[in-house]
Amino acid sequence: MVGLLVVILGLWWSTVAATADELDSLPKSALNLDGLFEVGKFEQNAASKLAVDQGDGHTANVFELNNDNNQVGAIWSTPVNRFNLNVDNKITMLVNFGDRGAGEGLALVLQNDPRKTAAISRFGTKRVIGENLGVYGTDTYSRKTASSTIAKTAIQKSWAIEIDTKNNDGGFLGLYQRGNSFDEKMHGNHVAVNYPASPETYTQRGGLTSSYRFEQNHLAAQEKLKLNNGQWYRLQLSWSAKSKVMTYTFGNNTPRLVKIDTSVFGKEVRNLTWGVTSTSTSSNARTLVAFEQLPQPIEIESELNVTNVSQELPVHEGSWVHGGDDLEYEYVLSYLSGDNGWEKVEANIPLPEYVKFSSATVRYEDGHEETIELPDDDRSEDRLQHMLSQSLSKENRHAYITLRGEAERVNQDTKVQDDISYFVGPAMEIATATPHFTITTGKAVSLSVDPGQPVKKGASATVKGQVKLDDGLDFDNDGMRVELKLNGERLEDYLLDPDDAPGYVELELDPEDLNEGENELILRAKSQDNATSDAVAVTILVLNGELKIKSSSKTSTFEAVRLTGAAQTSRPKDLEVIVADETGGNTGWRLDVHASKFVTAQGRVLAGDLYYNDGKELKSVTDATQTVVKTQTKAGEDYNVTKDWSDQHGLIIKTNPAAVPGQYESTLTWTLSAVPGK
Repeated sequence: MVGLLVVILGLWWSTVAATADELDSLPKSALNLDGLFEVGKFEQNAASKLAVDQGDGHTANVFELNNDNNQVGAIWSTPVNRFNLNVDNKITMLVNFGDRGAGEGLALVLQNDPRKTAAISRFGTKRVIGENLGVYGTDTYSRKTASSTIAKTAIQKSWAIEIDTKNNDGGFLGLYQRGNSFDEKMHGNHVAVNYPASPETYTQRGGLTSSYRFEQNHLAAQEKLKLNNGQWYRLQLSWSAKSKVMTYTFGNNTPRLVKIDTSVFGKEVRNLTWGVTSTSTSSNARTLVAFEQLPQPIEIESELNVTNVSQELPVHEGSWVHGGDDLEYEYVLSYLSGDNGWEKVEANIPLPEYVKFSSATVRYEDGHEETIELPDDDRSEDRLQHMLSQSLSKENRHAYITLRGEAERVNQDTKVQDDISYFVGPAMEIATATPHFTITTGKAVSLSVDPGQPVKKGASATVKGQVKLDDGLDFDNDGMRVELKLNGERLEDYLLDPDDAPGYVELELDPEDLNEGENELILRAKSQDNATSDAVAVTILVLNGELKIKSSSKTSTFEAVRLTGAAQTSRPKDLEVIVADETGGNTGWRLDVHASKFVTAQGRVLAGDLYYNDGKELKSVTDATQTVVKTQTKAGEDYNVTKDWSDQHGLIIKTNPAAVPGQYESTLTWTLSAVPGK
């Protein structure tokens, strides 16, 4: 149970003008209640409905809850008049306690008691216990009793605000306490709130020098009222669904705010039964109730989506659009729950300055469409008003109101102010805020990025660049960002630091976002007004830490040699060897080669050897391993060993005059080694 937030204020009251007969003085604002209430379904309910002719063909209704001694009366809402705690709601009730004497008073009750319209306090005996007003627990206990016991006799799952016209303080000299002591701490007639079915509402007293009896713990109480004068008084309730606060005002006094723990009603709070209970024990008291405002038992939601169609971007608070951009305002009204339809809904929509609208339409979920006529172009009207032709209900839950227009072209950045749209139907008003945004003249943004540097696997990569606005640096970084896409995946935008130099970009990519090998990073600068640069692509190489022969020919054919009895030479036609150093270090590397003897399939050995010509001399690759390359390359750079071989450089076969014709084969063994330096 949550505590109640109570604002303690002074009390005064005003009345609605009265005449000798209470019904004659009923305010003209009283409603016709046919079909909205029924008398409680329990035995000996004294409540009855009266019709009051107020002229001009209008008949109002008054419920007389009791008019004699020892009576209990109650009225409860019908299914079309429930109280929905999920939406803001209001009730305005008129009460009149007559001038015949002091009755017990009444209580306005919200409840989810399983008995619904049969709910009433359990009296235990046929005698009316007036202090419980038909909603609180019944004190008939002469022994020590737990507070939970009396709480079970109240209307369950309920909250009540009482207007108590009789101070039950124990009676004459306090001798008649049991069933007559709820108000021992109150001073005169009072208004108060509480949870009737909560044990915390009741405290048992007595046991030594006096009999046992229960006191009621009154919350948010207003005391010392005088109400039995035949005049009409207003009680106004206003419920805030968001804050879960009920504001009540009795007469003209300053409102009181009360926090309500909605869990007391259970899980279903969209369809609470509500009504009024009353008791009388003596004085032939008369209790009358009428209403000026009833809760709306439906739940409506509205939202607004503003889209920059030209840029394919949503327009939020503080957004920027370009002059000439196409804009779309789409209001969505949604019927969420309820028993009635929402009819005769008038849309009252602002037409923002600097936006020229070309069309306005309404489309309903059932397929019906209608066109809204726009005002003339002279801008004499700054709001659009339209009555929806269709009601919203369970069968037709949504209405889409769409306005299309264009942002005006401006000579300087121009702010479009926010405003409020209203959708007003019977007993309900929905408000939706429009966003403020800025129309810009349009600016040119450019981006340059330094080449990407190779990084070792597991290391982050740093990318630096420079943004310019209108080809200059006379701007600040506020709202400037760089959109990033790495290997086709969108990354979080990089926001330029306001403390850095204008346009300076230095971003760091996490190692886990980088793949081994080449990574493509695409950058695009965008200003706060959505001016966008051309895309810039940067390749980031992630090294795997290896020194390797990246590729080599599996087979290679040497040029055919025609034997003439003299020495001959032959070079390979299709030999390729590529080395890659991905260590990222500063060491060099060396490539060696060794060849086996050239032999035929029958085992004949070629009369000659394979040599490496370094441009100065021939070195036998058959007799010994020879170094082909000794160098140092940049990290990630491929080195093609055979690319520049020629007649004076590279591998060659040299035969001697004893060579015999045939097809010879040899196996080349390449050995790659890291060396310190070239």
